[in-house]
Amino acid sequence: MNSIKNTVEKALREAYPGLEIKVSVDERQIVTLAGECVDWQQLINVGHSAANVPGVKNVVSDMWVKGLEIPRKDYQSGRAKGFEAGLVGEADVVIAGAGVIGCGIARELAKYPLKIIVVEKNDDVCTGASKANNGNIHPGHAAKTGTLKARLNILGNRMYDRWADELGFVFQRNGLMYIAWEEAYIPALKERYDKGVENGVDGIEMLDGEQAMAIEPELRKLDNPPIAAVWLPSLAHVEPYDVTVALAENAAHNGVKFWFNTPVCDVLRHDGRVEGVVTPKGIIKAGCVINCAGVYADDLSEMAGDRSFTIHPRKGTIAILDKAKQYPYRPQMGFVGNALENRMKNIKNVESKGGGCCKTPEGNYLLGPSAKEVWNKEDTATDPDGLEYAMSCNQHKNVGQRDLIRVFTGVRAADFKEDFIIEMSPVTAGFINVAGIQSPGLASAPAIAKMVEDIVLEDFEKKNRKLEVRQDYQPQEKPKTLFRKLPPDEKRRLIEREPSFGKIVCRCETITEGEILEALDSPVMPASIEAIKRRTRAGMGRCQGGFCQPRVIEILAKKLGRDWSEINFSEQGTNFLEKMNK
Repeated sequence: MNSIKNTVEKALREAYPGLEIKVSVDERQIVTLAGECVDWQQLINVGHSAANVPGVKNVVSDMWVKGLEIPRKDYQSGRAKGFEAGLVGEADVVIAGAGVIGCGIARELAKYPLKIIVVEKNDDVCTGASKANNGNIHPGHAAKTGTLKARLNILGNRMYDRWADELGFVFQRNGLMYIAWEEAYIPALKERYDKGVENGVDGIEMLDGEQAMAIEPELRKLDNPPIAAVWLPSLAHVEPYDVTVALAENAAHNGVKFWFNTPVCDVLRHDGRVEGVVTPKGIIKAGCVINCAGVYADDLSEMAGDRSFTIHPRKGTIAILDKAKQYPYRPQMGFVGNALENRMKNIKNVESKGGGCCKTPEGNYLLGPSAKEVWNKEDTATDPDGLEYAMSCNQHKNVGQRDLIRVFTGVRAADFKEDFIIEMSPVTAGFINVAGIQSPGLASAPAIAKMVEDIVLEDFEKKNRKLEVRQDYQPQEKPKTLFRKLPPDEKRRLIEREPSFGKIVCRCETITEGEILEALDSPVMPASIEAIKRRTRAGMGRCQGGFCQPRVIEILAKKLGRDWSEINFSEQGTNFLEKMNK
C-alpha cells in the first residue's frame, strides 16, 4: 500500500506541481484523493493520473473545486418515507436501474426460479444513457486492449444475433469500413487494423481499393476512390430503446416485476451481507442486490458500505437528421484524412472513441457523439460546443444544421479507471456492482448480463441453493407490428382485422393507433408521451410530435383512465396540460 501511495504522490507532484492533493490507499488498492483543484477538468485529470498508476484498482474522489457546488442527491427524505412505510415487498433479487444493462440482467436471471424486482427511479425503462447513444454495436477495435471493457465488447457483439432472433428487434450488421485516399494515411489505417487484431475483432481485414469498392460500390463515385481500407464486418446497428424494451418485456413475461418512480435511497445490510433496499415506497427485502444505477452507481455502492470508485459524468451530444438526408453507404464509413485524424488526435476527449456518423435502422443519419466532462450528473443540456463537435462528424456535402430534426445529450457513467466494474462486493456479500458502464456498454450488454448471471449462480450455490433453468422459461418475444414496413396486401388485411391500424396518428413516421394500443398492452406499460415515443416512434419524425402529441395524450388518457391534464411528457410532474378550458 505504501509503495502505491508513494508512486501516486510522486506522479501527482510531477504532473501538477504546487497542487496539494492528499493520497490514501486501502488494502484493496483503492486510492482516495482529497484536495482543491483549479477547475473541474484538472480534477478529472488528477483522478486519471492516479488511476493510471500500475497496481491501482480504482480511485475515489474527495476533491473539490473552489466556488463550485456539486449537487448531491437527497436520499434522506426518501429513506425516511421508506422506513415509515415499512416492508412493501420481498424478492430473491433486486436490480437497481432499468437501462439496457439492468433489463438485460433481469431477462438473463428470469430463466431461474427467482423472484426478481427491478426498481427504477424514473417512469420507464431506458430513460438514461441507454436511450442517449447512437445504437452502434461496436466491433471492439476501439476499446483499450486488456480491459474488461474490450473483452466484453467482443463477446457481447457476438451474442447480439441470438438476442435479436429471440427478442424480435431490428438488428443490422452493416459493418464498418475505414478508407484512405492517400499513401500518407496508410499507417493510420494499419494502426486501426493492428488494434482490432490485438483485441480479437471478428472478421477484420486490410483491403486494397478494389476490394473496398467491391463491398461498397458507391465508393466508385468518389472523385478520389480509396486506395486501401480496413473492413470490420461485425459492426451492427440497433435502436437502443427497442433493445431495452424487448429485454424488459421478455423479463416481465417470465415473471420479473418492474417498479417505476422507485429510487433506491439506502441499502440494508447485516453481518456483512445485503438484506434489501429502502425506497420512498417502502422496504424491499432481498438477499441479492444488483447495482445498475448508472451515474448514481457510486452512491448505491457507498450505501452498501463499499466506497471503492467515483463516477464522474461525461456528457455526449448527438445530432439527428431528417430522413430526407440519406446516408449513402451500407457500411458505416470512416474517411481517414486530415479532418478525421485531427478530430481523433487533437479535438476529441482522450477517453472517448471520438464519435462519427451512421445510419440508424430506421434510416436517420446521426452525427456524434461528443464527450465533455461535466460536474452535474443531471446535465443533459445541449451546449454550442457539443453541437459543433457533433456537426464536425459530418462526412457529406449539402448537410448542415438546417437538416437537423433533433439534438439530444446523454450523460455517461465514467469511473477513473475507464473500465467496467462488475463484481461481487468484497465488503458486502450479495451486493453486486455493475458500474462504470459507458460505451461500448450497449454492445457489451449480452456479455455483461451473462457475467452477472454467473456471479449470481455462484452466490446462490454458496447459500446452498443450486439454481436450475425453469422448464417454462420462454426466451422468445413476438416481433412488434411495424405497419409502415408491411407490404400493401398485409396492411389491408391487418386493417380489416383491426381497424385501429387504419388510423394514422403520427404522419411523419406513419405510426398507427393500433401500434400505440399494442404498446399499451405491454407487461411493462408505457405511461407517458416519451414512453410511447420510445416504443412506437410516434413523435420521432420531422415535426417531433407537433402533429401527433394531442392524439397520443388522448389515447393514453383513455387507456389509463386519466384526465388529459394528468398525462406526463416524461417523468412525474411534466404534464403539458393544467386543466380543460372548455
